[in-house]
Amino acid sequence: MSANTSDKSTSHVLTARQREIVRLLAKTARNPIPVGAISEKLNVSSRTILRELPAVERWLDENDFTFIRKPGVGLVLEEDPEAIRLLNELLGLSQPHTDYSQKERRRQILGELLFVREPVKSYVFQSRFHISEGTLTKDLDALEEWLSAFQVKILRRPGVGILLEGTETAYRQAIANAALEFMDDGEILKLLRGSKKEDFSSGSQLMKNRLFSFIDPQIVSFVEQILSDTEKELNIKYTDSGYMALAVHLSLSIQRLRSGEKIEMDPKELRSLTDFPEYAVAEKIAEKIGEQFQLVIPKEEIGFITMHLTSARIWPHTRRNRSQLQSVNTRQVVMAIVERVEAELNLPFHTCNRMIEELTSHMDSMISRLSMNIQLDNSQGDVIRQKYPDVYEAVEHACGLFREKLYIEDISPSEITFVAMHFAAAAETLRVEQKRIAVAVVCPSGMGASRMLAANLIRSLHNIEIRHVMSAFSLDPEKLQEGGVDLVISTVPLEIDFPHVCVSPIPQKQDMMVIDRALETVSASRTKEIRPKPGVLEPESGLSLKDIESLTRTGEEISQLLHSFQIKEVSGIQQTEALLGQAAGIFADSILSRQVISQDLARREGVKNTFIPELELHLLHCRTHAVPHCRCAYLKLDTPFTVPDGTIKGAILLLAPQSEQGECVEVISRISMLLVEDQRFLQALQSGDVSEGRGLAEKALIKYYQNLIIKRKGDGTL
Repeated sequence: MSANTSDKSTSHVLTARQREIVRLLAKTARNPIPVGAISEKLNVSSRTILRELPAVERWLDENDFTFIRKPGVGLVLEEDPEAIRLLNELLGLSQPHTDYSQKERRRQILGELLFVREPVKSYVFQSRFHISEGTLTKDLDALEEWLSAFQVKILRRPGVGILLEGTETAYRQAIANAALEFMDDGEILKLLRGSKKEDFSSGSQLMKNRLFSFIDPQIVSFVEQILSDTEKELNIKYTDSGYMALAVHLSLSIQRLRSGEKIEMDPKELRSLTDFPEYAVAEKIAEKIGEQFQLVIPKEEIGFITMHLTSARIWPHTRRNRSQLQSVNTRQVVMAIVERVEAELNLPFHTCNRMIEELTSHMDSMISRLSMNIQLDNSQGDVIRQKYPDVYEAVEHACGLFREKLYIEDISPSEITFVAMHFAAAAETLRVEQKRIAVAVVCPSGMGASRMLAANLIRSLHNIEIRHVMSAFSLDPEKLQEGGVDLVISTVPLEIDFPHVCVSPIPQKQDMMVIDRALETVSASRTKEIRPKPGVLEPESGLSLKDIESLTRTGEEISQLLHSFQIKEVSGIQQTEALLGQAAGIFADSILSRQVISQDLARREGVKNTFIPELELHLLHCRTHAVPHCRCAYLKLDTPFTVPDGTIKGAILLLAPQSEQGECVEVISRISMLLVEDQRFLQALQSGDVSEGRGLAEKALIKYYQNLIIKRKGDGTL
């Protein structure tokens, strides 16, 4: 087979005739078969076979099979018997099958390997997920890198299979982290908070997840009762993250003990854990588990429970002591300090992800030094106090909070200086950013041309901050002023009493001159006092229910858009009206819905022509009642046609449902921006490469989704 290892989880589906062609090629593997022979066997013309070959060739390429056309000789599959066996298996199982995302597929593979203690043949995964050997290799490489953090290895033995290797401790850490990292918050909450029996039915999505299917719902319910009882009886309190981790761990432990698996732990490590006050709590939990399930809980298991408890911050403040400094959640401490310094200096430090990461790493070492009474000198103390007196003073005040959380008497000026140096560097960057001119970018819909313009402005100008991307119909000068906006940059002429300019979605030289003059005017008129960014004084400390609901809707729309993504080749189009008509029919499920989409597209086109000369395409987009979710397609013209502004080679169609929620528009807008940000995307569309186009769109949308989570949480963590 070929060495192509690209992800092909979204492979094309063959028609019945195309499958028969592949079967004939497989029967004559390594021996050419003429097109005429194939047409004769299938009782169709040679022209029909030639018309089907591009789809056949694409499918074979996506599944890493080597297909060769030999002019004057015939068609041949250059594959060995093992590859042909896999090909026949794919043909037999691929109609129909579930399309797995890369993340979901890897989660399923990991779940299988973690809970099967014997080798698994590679063809099992290839057949189940309909992937090539190269794709499986790529998946295993990624999982091996993830597992290495827990000292677990993936053993691959030709002819034997795939197996994990690691200690009991390593396995437990990997399983618990997989359950927490490879599941989204909604799944975990469904499992651990009020799960209903129907959620665990054999046909539910929850049980299809390999990391859920091994857990008995009655065990989960009992674990929750244990944690609730121990909180009341022992006057302890679990944090949300500690509760989740411990609940998953206990559910796993009970299941494995009932299966008779042996629990092992290094004796020396176990002896050290018995000195922790959490050990007594672990014994109480183990006692309850033993009574409920008639199990003898070994001391090793009590040790593992103790390890989880030490990181779950269970004790009220008055009962913590200095020996427990290593179990402090450093990031929580850092975020509390960031919030305090931010309030004093009126600077949004919570947006400085790199600073937070570096400070967390620094304070990990600092906590260790404090626990051992080690003091470091810092010769920069006087310099920091003189150059950044406000920063040093704010950090000094915040360290009072640090002392409270760590239950220590004093933090030396040297240690305070180290912390202040991190904040001083971040303050320099933030103060430069605050001098930037705040801009609102506008187009008729707020989801097409404006996003394209915003992407271009970000690449070209470094002295602006794009604070809003919005529809021209929602402009309100008072709200713009309240939001700290200095200038509106629009793709359509505006009649508003607010500084604004009108330029092309892809600004040309004259457009940039207009923007530069407007920015100079704004800079000259602004007061010297720097206005703070709206809302930076009240950073979010975590996700709210509203955030979760919004993120869920966003994730659904991303999924819907990617699954709808397609490239359609059209012919006989010589005018824009005909192009609109073709576009309207792609996602219509009835004559009425096609009419609705056509009218909505024409209405948007009537506001301003959506042809982008620089890209040689129409950006057809609108909101419409005719679709329930985001939709995306590219219409590839077999023959380009000319209009007064240039040549049209195709059109990208972006449809968003009519909704009061803004998630749909944001998701659609990312595709508009991608056309400008990554030229490979447009190249893929114009060449008809749907796999490459979808892959680039998926990468961009996932990045957007990850950044959205960070923004919503507000503390820079995922």
